Formats: sequence, C-alpha cells, structure tokens
Amino acid sequence: MFKNQKGFTLIELIVVIVIIGILAAVAVPKFQDLSDSAKAASCKQNQASIESASSIYYANTAIAGNATYPALTDLASTTYFQSGSVPTCPAQPSVAYTLTNGICACTYTDTDHPHSR
Repeated sequence: MFKNQKGFTLIELIVVIVIIGILAAVAVPKFQDLSDSAKAASCKQNQASIESASSIYYANTAIAGNATYPALTDLASTTYFQSGSVPTCPAQPSVAYTLTNGICACTYTDTDHPHSR
C-alpha cells in the first residue's frame, strides 16, 4: 500500500546531520585562525601607515629647518590620516601604538596574537 512513497529515511537524515556537524567542527577553528591573521595583518598595516605619516611629518619639519620626529599626538592633530585620527590596534582597540624616532610598535602583548613588526 505504501510502496510508491518517496523521501528520506530517518537514518539518512541523521547521517547528513552528523556529516554537517563534523564539517562545522572542522571549519569554525579554521575561521578563527583566519580572523586572527587578518587582525595581525591589519595591525601591521596600521603601523606602516603611522610610520609613513611620521616620515612625512619629519620631511615637512626638515624643510622648515627644524627636523624632528613627531609624537602620536602630533600626527593626530594634523591631517596625516584620512579618518582624522591615529589608527588603533584591531585586536585590542584600547591599546595604543607607540612611536619612537619614526618607528611604530603595537603595545598589545598577547603571545597568542603577536602584532609587532
């Protein structure tokens, strides 16, 4: 009486759900690693931007006859960044960069997520 019914059995559905669960368990940690790598790359790019702005500031002050390296506050108070402010570390926005003699460093010290150049 029921020989012409079509569909999936309960076992087939459970197998598919288990396979999807296994794939998700493998993919989520990989996604987290990619996310951390992207934050580290963004942090390095921010440091390079700050160093470039520092070089431009140094060149401008050298032309004016008073060659000095800027502090981060000097860069923030001028138009060296399109956003109007010095970039922050994407891994920890409350952590500031340091700028010493034109060399920028991230003060974020989590050993699992190194961002120093």
